Amino acid sequence: MIRYVLKRILLLIPVIIIVSFIVFTLMDLAPGDPIAIMIAGGAELTAEDILMWREHFNLDRTVFYRYGLYMLNLLQGNLGVSDISGIDVWNLYITRLPYTLALAGGGLIIGTGFSIPLGIRAAKKAGKLSDNITTTFSLIGMSMPSFWLGILLMLIFSYHLGWLPAGGARHGLRSYVLPILCSGMMLMALSTRQTRSSMLEVLNSDYLRTARAKGVPESQVINKHALGNAWIPIVTTIGTALSASLAGSAVIEAVFAWPGVGRMTVDAVFARDVTTVTGAVIMTTIIYVLVQLIVDISYAFVDPRIKAQYTSGKRRKKAIQQIADTSENTDTLPQEGETAVLATDTLQADEDRCEQEVLDKIDELTKQRNKDSLVHQTKTANSTVGDMIAATTSALYSERADKKQEDQEASQSGSATLASETKSDKDKSPANPSPYELVEEKRYKKRNQLGEIAHHLSKNKGAMVGIFIIGAMILLFFITLFISFDVMNAPNVMYRFTGPGRRFWFGSDGLGRDQFLRVIYGTRYSLLIGFSSASIGAIFGILLGSLAGYYGKLVDEIIMRFSDSLASIPAILLGMVIVTVLGQSIPNLIIAVGVPAIPIYIRITRAAILSLRGQEYVEAARAIGLSNTRIIFTQLVPNGLAPIIVTFTTSLGISIIIGASLSFLGFGVPVPHPEWGALISTGRDFIRIAPWLTTFPGLFIMVTVLAFNLLGDGLRDALDPKQKK
Repeated sequence: MIRYVLKRILLLIPVIIIVSFIVFTLMDLAPGDPIAIMIAGGAELTAEDILMWREHFNLDRTVFYRYGLYMLNLLQGNLGVSDISGIDVWNLYITRLPYTLALAGGGLIIGTGFSIPLGIRAAKKAGKLSDNITTTFSLIGMSMPSFWLGILLMLIFSYHLGWLPAGGARHGLRSYVLPILCSGMMLMALSTRQTRSSMLEVLNSDYLRTARAKGVPESQVINKHALGNAWIPIVTTIGTALSASLAGSAVIEAVFAWPGVGRMTVDAVFARDVTTVTGAVIMTTIIYVLVQLIVDISYAFVDPRIKAQYTSGKRRKKAIQQIADTSENTDTLPQEGETAVLATDTLQADEDRCEQEVLDKIDELTKQRNKDSLVHQTKTANSTVGDMIAATTSALYSERADKKQEDQEASQSGSATLASETKSDKDKSPANPSPYELVEEKRYKKRNQLGEIAHHLSKNKGAMVGIFIIGAMILLFFITLFISFDVMNAPNVMYRFTGPGRRFWFGSDGLGRDQFLRVIYGTRYSLLIGFSSASIGAIFGILLGSLAGYYGKLVDEIIMRFSDSLASIPAILLGMVIVTVLGQSIPNLIIAVGVPAIPIYIRITRAAILSLRGQEYVEAARAIGLSNTRIIFTQLVPNGLAPIIVTFTTSLGISIIIGASLSFLGFGVPVPHPEWGALISTGRDFIRIAPWLTTFPGLFIMVTVLAFNLLGDGLRDALDPKQKK
């Protein structure tokens, strides 16, 4: 365990180097510098002053020199001095960090405190009303942008009810309630969904039935044995969500005017403060990686199978001997995940003779039931196979006879051999198939792969709802092509701040513009950003992941280290830096949203290629002389598309939320283009007198992302063999 921890900590070194170089270089390429900011702020600088400041900031040196100087100071524990305020960056960061940690820690407590019980209850009541309500709540929570949720919480609890302050940290513990609740909402939704999914996989396991047969209380069966073997994906989801809340706190802190690290980073990016931005991103990356390390280490404490790998040799042998003795006494072979049950409960059960007799009786009855069931299944299978053979034979003979008859009528004079064969086939053909045989023939008719996926999607109500909503949004996208931008953006001050009604379905804004037209027009931006950025991530991710998985060794090592470093930079922060460098525009926003999505596609594609590159058809392709490029993109990638398709569908919703978040912070689509995030950002200034300005754009974001999540779930079930069964 110590060796593993040290290895992960050492891997931080190349990650920090790559992350710092990317951020430092991008910020250096951004237009403007500290001197230009000083002049724009009203400072009167002479030519001598400008020359002095350029020497002070080393602007007369190359970017590599400045980066090397920065890294030299970093090795000494010095994050540098702010280019704007002149304050030490470490002091700035350390004074803001407690506020950000308070949001993340409070959100973690709320999220896990509610999500795990809700997920367990939903799994126990699978398919019932409580399960449907919990699932719906989880999907809505995942689809709701955090900045819009924060505005709604302020509108309800601050402006209408007056219970809590609207922002800032000057009101003691009351100031923490709304930001923590907003921070914990996403974590709670993700954790609830993952807990339900993990518990569903283990609730019907053999070792749980064994525990119940031995008389173990149901609460202990669920909380100890079932939850104990379902912890790993739950802990992974919680850790990932916690890392995202730490890294993505900039949005929530901007909504509530919270004095945290995220808000400090946003202000530094606007001010072109390269030193502060680089230091904040590096420290956030270190915390992000450390949280992931803690999650990995926690696996050994929540899963007994992983914990056993780190026990000493004597303890391991003793545990194995106890399990072996238990297996001999109970005549029961340990199944996957059953080790913990046998090691803790079976030894005590063996000492009770009465309970052992009951177990033996249960085993005897179970064997007899299985034997009777096997006989019944064999008879049923034989009957079904016979019916299938009869139906298939009938169909083949009938089709062949009909074809022969058509050929005979068309030619008017068939040969004697053909006539004889046709007559013989008709004589061999069985009687006309019964309706039952026709139904069975249709039932067992083989579909192609796309047909199978469409069939399973049609049976999934959630997926069909998602497809319907996405279709409606695409229709709105094409409708906006016929709406004039000037007409949509034309002011009419006579109707400013008019509430929703007949004239203005979604109300009007401060300039009297129709909010319905503006929200509908925003569909083109959000869908364009979502599809384009997800496509950028998929194209580059599939390319790099394929090369890493196929070639391995040095190529794999270089690509995966780059992927890990890029994934360690929070998507919001990296997006802000990219937009700052390239400038505000729709194409640049698409790049800013698409680049952070590359690592997930690299990992998914690499895993798929690794599982397929040893298949026989790949060896056959090499044997016939196909090049490596053709093997990768004509043999491997097409056969590994299933997880990539699901990832693409899910990332569409994530891309829409990230794009809207950047626009909300002022780094997205420039004014006056009515992108949904920008509309919410503009409308929050008038939330008391015109709440509809933020309500309807937020609803459109939530419904669109929800539709993509529903479709992603449906595709995952349709492409998963376990779900098909």
